[in-house]
Amino acid sequence: MPSTVLRGHGIAAAMLMTAVPAIAQPGAPTEETLPAMTVRAERQVDRDSTSYRAPATEVGKSLQELRDIPNSVTVVPEPLIRDRAADSLREALRNVAGLTFNAGEGGRVGDNISIRGFSVVGDLYLDGIRDAAQYNRDIFNTEQVDVLRGSASMLFGRGATGGIINQQSKRPFVTPFRDFSITAGSHDYKRATADINQPIGRDAAVRLNVLRHDAGSSRDGVQRSTTGIAPSISFGIGTRDEFNLSYLHLDDDRVADFGVPFYRGRPLPVPVDRFYGLATDYERSSANITTASWIHRFAPGSQLRTVLRRGEYARDLWGTAPRLATPTAPFSDSLVINRQRQARGSIERATTLQSEYVGRLQFGGLRHEVLVGIEGIQEEATRWTNTGAVANPATTAGAPDPWIVLTQAYYNARSRTAYNSYEGATVGLYAQDMVSVTETVKLLAGVRWDRFSADYARPAPAGPLSRTDRVASWRLGAIWQPNPTASYYVSSGTSFNPSAELYQLDDRTANTAPERSRNLELGAKWDLADGDLSLRTALFRTIKTNERNTDLSRAEVAVLSGQRHTDGIEFEAAGRITPQWQVFAGVALLSSNVDRASGQQAAAQDKRPINTPRYTANLWTTYSLGGGWRVAGGFDAVSERYADAANNNEVPGYVRWDAMLAYEQAAYEIRLNLLNLTDRRIYEGVYAGHVVPGQRRTALVTARLKF
Repeated sequence: MPSTVLRGHGIAAAMLMTAVPAIAQPGAPTEETLPAMTVRAERQVDRDSTSYRAPATEVGKSLQELRDIPNSVTVVPEPLIRDRAADSLREALRNVAGLTFNAGEGGRVGDNISIRGFSVVGDLYLDGIRDAAQYNRDIFNTEQVDVLRGSASMLFGRGATGGIINQQSKRPFVTPFRDFSITAGSHDYKRATADINQPIGRDAAVRLNVLRHDAGSSRDGVQRSTTGIAPSISFGIGTRDEFNLSYLHLDDDRVADFGVPFYRGRPLPVPVDRFYGLATDYERSSANITTASWIHRFAPGSQLRTVLRRGEYARDLWGTAPRLATPTAPFSDSLVINRQRQARGSIERATTLQSEYVGRLQFGGLRHEVLVGIEGIQEEATRWTNTGAVANPATTAGAPDPWIVLTQAYYNARSRTAYNSYEGATVGLYAQDMVSVTETVKLLAGVRWDRFSADYARPAPAGPLSRTDRVASWRLGAIWQPNPTASYYVSSGTSFNPSAELYQLDDRTANTAPERSRNLELGAKWDLADGDLSLRTALFRTIKTNERNTDLSRAEVAVLSGQRHTDGIEFEAAGRITPQWQVFAGVALLSSNVDRASGQQAAAQDKRPINTPRYTANLWTTYSLGGGWRVAGGFDAVSERYADAANNNEVPGYVRWDAMLAYEQAAYEIRLNLLNLTDRRIYEGVYAGHVVPGQRRTALVTARLKF
């Protein structure tokens, strides 16, 4: 079935490509010969390659100014990522208000994030293509990170309740460029990257990004090793027909860290460096992503973009989740901690074909910006459980000893069991129109239809399961732009979460329709200081109207009887206050509640949802002192939040202060970053049974060569 879906998608894409020229030029003679056209588009960063303000983004399916998107959008640009010494997607996202991190749950590995209290684990994207596999993402090949908040299934299909996160890859361009950097620092931190761009013709270029990263941790026995390579080649850059071929390979091998258990509703009160796993534990993930794209430009502002991607991912986990043997026992160094095994793996594959037409038309005496798209996705996954006949040895709160010597039988008794497999197929059709009613008023309307089918095979005697959902999603918005520097908007959109969206089903969810959500938002955006500084604010409500609950009287189905919501207000600033002074700051105030819950979830009624703080805030500001010197500092802050549905386990809030001193010349830069400057104990990754501490004070020195 999946291959049939993709073949059908290819036919539909061809039909779309045939039909689009007629749409783009209504009433044009069929024999008209279009004149030769060359469209030279400057790189986004050419406006100011050091600015924290990104005036445009592609997160809305086309290159748009942020003022023309009736939703909250945060763009984390490469200069900010570099200045804060961020080395992963997770670290880059510290600059985004309203966002929190989850710990590994149920043996999960890789990036696990929530926006406005709703998980976006299945809503991660790479260049606008779904990238939901479990792996740890590095940003060595990332130009910027876009975060679109609010229900967005009309644009992206399933998921997207709290929003989506998109990494925009570095692309070839027609100017020679070399960038090499080496970083060394505390806890055996070592990182080297290379970014090489080379033109191979008037409108063709190749680009290569390479990474090697090795680091220890402030946690005893925890370490990480990452290797990445990302070559790409483009032809026809900025011309009528532009072709791009890229490949991303990423290997990540680290010691699995499940942090510390909760003790009487708080994290176990021990030093941050104590690690209760085993030094031989591992968390390995890899990604191999090949992408081919073709852009055909009909005229400035009108184009058809077709993308074909194949992603192959692997993960393997053998980890330890610490659990108290006697949760009510008095605390002491002799308190016994069991090492609960978390061990599983998978191989996942996804093939995506996407065609989208974006055009600017005149129709009915009005200007229209039209988006028409079709998407087909085939997904496959094989998963298993890693088992061992020899149990993990217990330890104590005061002397965990992750380097304990284990018998050879401990390693020889490992095996893979409980294999299951998944096949999914998605077809999505969508269309959107933004109409300029007057010079100052724009109206937006969009609709999407998805067919999502899944087949899930389980070991006997459980047997196979399957489910097919057909769902429509919509998006509405109105924008008032009284002048070139101000934009005010109101918007609403929906999303849906099918039971099988994360590659699994069970006996109950196979009989359960998708959850549904909607987002209501009122906001404003301003461009100040001659466009160098952007401000925005938004007032919103995101509500999941029929959350899955377990009804003890109906074992065969997970009933859609739950409801929860998050109300909030956000503020954000990005860019230059003066030519010497830059800022990137945000704050989100959140009021979240589980409005209805039943069955096994009844304890969550009228409680705050898991890992949803009352506020998050971030600030990073830099000032140029002259002579090539720059100084910077800032913080990210998160209030207290709960790790369990009943709100019994509380994770304390924190403020992490960072600082930077840099000396920069045209061809080189030397930079010192100090992370967690006050060496405060902070807890970041949250799960019901454990919480993962953040890093202690860390000093990093970077030498960068650029020409």
